[in-house]
Amino acid sequence: MKIALTILLVILAVLSCGCTATAPSATPAAATTAAPTPITPKLLGTWTGTMLGYEERIGFTDYGKMPITMVVTEQQGRLFSGYLKFGVNSTQTLAMAGVIGRDGKTFAIVENVTGYTTGEFIGTDTIELTHVDDADPYSVAIDTLKRV
Repeated sequence: MKIALTILLVILAVLSCGCTATAPSATPAAATTAAPTPITPKLLGTWTGTMLGYEERIGFTDYGKMPITMVVTEQQGRLFSGYLKFGVNSTQTLAMAGVIGRDGKTFAIVENVTGYTTGEFIGTDTIELTHVDDADPYSVAIDTLKRV
């Protein structure tokens, strides 16, 4: 009987003491530092480089080592516009416009009539363009351009 009475007293003592721990806050504390906003890179100027690609019915090609030049004539924040030129002394230009991604590292370009291009900054003054065109014949290309 003494054992049962001792157990009962211990249980009553525990219940009467209650919980002494503090409950965690239901609302987490606000973050003390926000993620830094990426800096929007400047694309204004002339970029030139080489092209590698694949064309339907032709296959893999380096386009005769023909250079590609991208000239960005206007930029407002993350939006930009300009034109593309192909070849050494080409006067033919292809209008384009684009938008830089929120990450400050990627961008997308729409070209007048000839498809879409995504890009990525791969160095301080180096970008890589990946072009896809679903016209007949379809083609894809990878262009590496440096600021001049």
